[in-house]
Amino acid sequence: MSDYLAFKKGIELREQTLRHAVEKLAQEKLVDAHQSELWLAHLDLVRSALQESLVRIAVAGSVKSGKSTLINALLGDDLLKRGAGIITSFITRIRSTDVRGGWIEFKSWDEIHQEINAAVAMLPLGENEALSKKTWDLRKSSHREALHKKLAAAQRELQSHRGALNAHFILLHAYLDGFSKVRDLVRDRPQRLVFDETSVNRHQDFVGVESHAVYLKDVEIHCPAPWIGNHVEIADCQGSDSPNPLHFALLQQYLLKSHLIVYVVSSRTGLREADLKLLDFIKTLRMTPQTLFVLNLDLDTHHGTKDIEASVERFAKELRWTIPSPQVFAFSSLYHLLATDPPQASSRDALRLQMWREDASATTALALGFDDFKRELAERVGGQRRRVLFSTGLGRLAMVAQTLTETCRTSGQLLSQNLQHLEEAAAHLQRRQEELVGTLSTLENAIGGLRENLKTELDKAVAAFFDLSSGQLVQETLRMVDSYPVDPAHAKDLANPRKILQQLHRFYMEFRQSLSVFLVDRVHVETVRFAKEQEEHLQRRLQDATQAFWSLFLSALEDYHRALESLGVPVQPMGAPPDAEWSQWKSITPPSFSGFVEDNALGRGVLLMKFGLGRLNRFLMSLKNRLGRKAHPESSEHPGDTFLEAVEVVKAESRAELIYAFRDYRQNFRYQYLHRLLDAALAQLLEAFQARARMALMDFRQLLQHGRMEEDKRHRAMKLLKETAHVAENQLLDIEELRQALSLEWLDQEATANRREGKLSG
Repeated sequence: MSDYLAFKKGIELREQTLRHAVEKLAQEKLVDAHQSELWLAHLDLVRSALQESLVRIAVAGSVKSGKSTLINALLGDDLLKRGAGIITSFITRIRSTDVRGGWIEFKSWDEIHQEINAAVAMLPLGENEALSKKTWDLRKSSHREALHKKLAAAQRELQSHRGALNAHFILLHAYLDGFSKVRDLVRDRPQRLVFDETSVNRHQDFVGVESHAVYLKDVEIHCPAPWIGNHVEIADCQGSDSPNPLHFALLQQYLLKSHLIVYVVSSRTGLREADLKLLDFIKTLRMTPQTLFVLNLDLDTHHGTKDIEASVERFAKELRWTIPSPQVFAFSSLYHLLATDPPQASSRDALRLQMWREDASATTALALGFDDFKRELAERVGGQRRRVLFSTGLGRLAMVAQTLTETCRTSGQLLSQNLQHLEEAAAHLQRRQEELVGTLSTLENAIGGLRENLKTELDKAVAAFFDLSSGQLVQETLRMVDSYPVDPAHAKDLANPRKILQQLHRFYMEFRQSLSVFLVDRVHVETVRFAKEQEEHLQRRLQDATQAFWSLFLSALEDYHRALESLGVPVQPMGAPPDAEWSQWKSITPPSFSGFVEDNALGRGVLLMKFGLGRLNRFLMSLKNRLGRKAHPESSEHPGDTFLEAVEVVKAESRAELIYAFRDYRQNFRYQYLHRLLDAALAQLLEAFQARARMALMDFRQLLQHGRMEEDKRHRAMKLLKETAHVAENQLLDIEELRQALSLEWLDQEATANRREGKLSG
């Protein structure tokens, strides 16, 4: 962080120096108002870039790996509830600020009731129960009483068939249990409960209790963390092995926006299957170089330093099967949390801390691992911020310094000549400037043409990937629907029409759950993989185009510079071409296909199977009526055949809805994601050329007026122009040295990252 702060301070001082120089010229009216305003506007953008942008760090891992404890240890504050539940559908975000505080946001009643009605529809049916069209309202006591009875019946049904509870059952129980606590805090619109420095720990009363947390929509906690700086967001993400697939979808979406990932694994369990699934997604994001791995040591299960070292080596070896050359840190988060915020002497944690401290060798090793991790994390945050300043601040600063230098030198040189020569030189430079403006128009047209060509390329790739008749992912999804097996248990005991309702509904629930998992684990992951491939393709094409455009622009600029040199005005060669601010792409992410699974959980899209229980209910009732009639002795109709017919209806409707979803998603993917990426990049590229050209232009009419000034005023003007040119030139040289030093540093970092990825040898 010290390197970043020094870099930031250097830019800040240079911005102030150049601003003072421009304001002095404007005050003396030695440059025209338009040009000074343009310089000041770009210096304002540099100043804005100095305002620290938000850096997002996702803390990920499986359930009970110690994510919350690690965050608390980093903050030096037992702020987050440890061992939180697994049914909440939000990510707890902690932002580093000067003062503790924060807020929690409650869902609206509409959002709550959407979730409740969707969950009730997915409960198993009792033997004498029919599908209900009832709309549940938790605020009505009669509805709460009916829900309690329905859950009791569902529990008996679940225990008799599966012996376990499901996520919908747990969610509804939590809503009922927490109603009396939060009923007065929920409104028709989402409401926030704000905490200050003294009350922030109250958020644990809601976040840490599942029956209260289900009512929450979002959580943001503020806490000082001087070692990492302000405006850093650390997200306590859901476990990668959460039973709800939509939790994994939310985690995927947050990772897409993250700059860094801290992956936590408990030494008690090691890597699990859920970890491998999430690590594969991180590789899909191309974010393994931005991922730090923490083996969270459970000191109660280890015996001495050698056991700890063996555990670390085993973890690193297992991890290398998936992640080449991972950066691994090992320590006990709980030890460091308790050491920073000591518990009461009589508590169990105090006794554990005393016991751990008695093993001095292990304690030393653990402390070193934690300190190394904090230093690395702080350096990664500083590096991310240096990149932002490098691309958004340093380039603009260099443009202002260079064009300010050239303008002052040109004006000073022309003012040193007699009026006739001044008029001739001004006319000559005016023609060169017009040619530069003409080149800028050519570039604008070329960039417009590039936009259309690239959109065509991207659209073709999207059309092929999401082709409804031949696209591999689409066909794989449809085959999953067609081949989804029917559990033989569902086809038993179908003589009673009510049994058909029960068994078909049970099949429907299992099928829908499996389809939801498939869409999150397979469809969305493959879509993100395709998105990253298109991003890389787009970056390559834009980089190639930028070089070609830069050559054209530089040719026109060099003609203008030669005209200046012919008048005795020394010029600096133009610096590097515009930097592509790929970091801005973090704010533009592909839409989540999982949004079609359940709109009440993700807040967008439509139910993937919106035909749902309403249409299914009508079909089942027709079957019930048909089976209720006295069967003709010669009738060959069998209840099992009727059941399979209903299953095929479910699958057919699912296919139709999936095809609709893919068609709709394909359009969103094009327009909301790829086209936005392209437009943002090309707008930035065009603005970079326009800024360079416009800041180089001079208003020679004002210069001619200065040429007619009295001799002493003319000399004072020339002196100020010379001094300003000298100041601006020195700033430019410093900026270019800083740019080159940072470029070399990042080349080294890139080489290290490539070696970690196995792309380079040695």
